[in-house]
Amino acid sequence: MIDQIKFLLVYDRSNKVFVICTGSSAVSLQTNPDVIRRAIFEKLFPTSFGEFLMIKDEKYQVKDFKNNIKDALFFSESAKEAYDKLKNLEHPILNFWSEVDRHYIDEYLKIGTLPFAIKIKDEARIYQAIIVLLDKVINQDMQSLGRFDIKTISYIKRTLFLLAESEILSIQNLSKTLETSINTISNILEVLEYAELLIRVMPYGSNFKKVRKPSKYLFMSSAIRSAFLSVAGNPSIFNQQKGHLMEDIVAMTLYREFVATSRGALNYDSSKGGADFILTIAEKNIIPIEVGMGEKPNKQVRKTMKKIGSAKYGIVISKDSLTLLEDANVIKVPLDYFLLI
Repeated sequence: MIDQIKFLLVYDRSNKVFVICTGSSAVSLQTNPDVIRRAIFEKLFPTSFGEFLMIKDEKYQVKDFKNNIKDALFFSESAKEAYDKLKNLEHPILNFWSEVDRHYIDEYLKIGTLPFAIKIKDEARIYQAIIVLLDKVINQDMQSLGRFDIKTISYIKRTLFLLAESEILSIQNLSKTLETSINTISNILEVLEYAELLIRVMPYGSNFKKVRKPSKYLFMSSAIRSAFLSVAGNPSIFNQQKGHLMEDIVAMTLYREFVATSRGALNYDSSKGGADFILTIAEKNIIPIEVGMGEKPNKQVRKTMKKIGSAKYGIVISKDSLTLLEDANVIKVPLDYFLLI
């Protein structure tokens, strides 16, 4: 608080002072009215895969890789155009991956989105450090708002545990499971967004549908979901939940590139068997996106495209090779291509 007062005094005495402030408490920075009126915020997102490689092995991406892949995936006129653009990039992409250990993909999904975890060898120590970090955010940063009593604070961590296993949970169901009020759960989820622990993805459609249908909540850092899942102590939990971790990475990337820069909106298809995400760019370019394995994601994107009608094309992010499904105007993109954005 003293530092904030000093900052305000300097600002009020002169309009020719440029001050840079950093802080780990996203909650305080985004809810303090004095700071909000005078500040421009620059968010620091979880580590991208390219940043992970720089920290891990001092491996740098080829110049313009990110922009070229991003342009192909999201700014083409059709799946065919997106496929052709990515096909032209295939050789340098494969050359890049020939020098990268592909086991790093799983490591990145599990712990690589948090920079401090990348150089630690012991996975158990990493998860312990993440839980300690979360305890600090919950018990200090969130409690400093004065919106929650001690009993309610205890619900926050339990809410994160439940969301780690299923990203779509209605507020009503969370309220019943935790035996607390709907209003309390709504407040908890709102503050978890402010704390930048969660990304809220609302249903696609009218405002009525957005209110009536449950939102999807993804973790801003997949490492946080991974830490909560590790508590279960099941060695096979990663393989079981890998799809959810992939969704976290895709959501964080789309949020960073489009939502946070006010260049697009991110929703999901709430109908049964619908696509994981619907990305709307510049309020007109609509692209359904599914994350997963096998044939099911292909069917989900097709269903959402048929439902929307005005989608430019569909994207499936999976372990499969680069494939054009020309009959459906859908492109299947390998995860290792998407990670280079």
